[in-house]
Amino acid sequence: VYTTLYAHMSGFARGLRPGRRVSQGQTIGFIGSTGLATGPHLHYEFRVRGVHRNPLSVKLPQAEPVEQEFNQDFLAKTRDLVARLDVLTNPTLAADERRFTGTD
Repeated sequence: VYTTLYAHMSGFARGLRPGRRVSQGQTIGFIGSTGLATGPHLHYEFRVRGVHRNPLSVKLPQAEPVEQEFNQDFLAKTRDLVARLDVLTNPTLAADERRFTGTD
């Protein structure tokens, strides 16, 4: 149902094959500038049943809630992952300081 496409890659991770499942955070390849690209970047597409969709606005199915008896164990095991994801919601952007100070 859900597929992704990554283009302009300079190479792919060892052992990766088309159609193979990957895990979140797994390195799948390396950014490049193949084809008519004017510079290195990642071209990413997200599709639902073959139709291009905005991955930020697609309503994904909800998971069943964790049963109360397993909740503490679940929180302990996911705490580190949630902290790593929180970093992604507050990205640090690099900027050319000369642009802001007017110096060369």
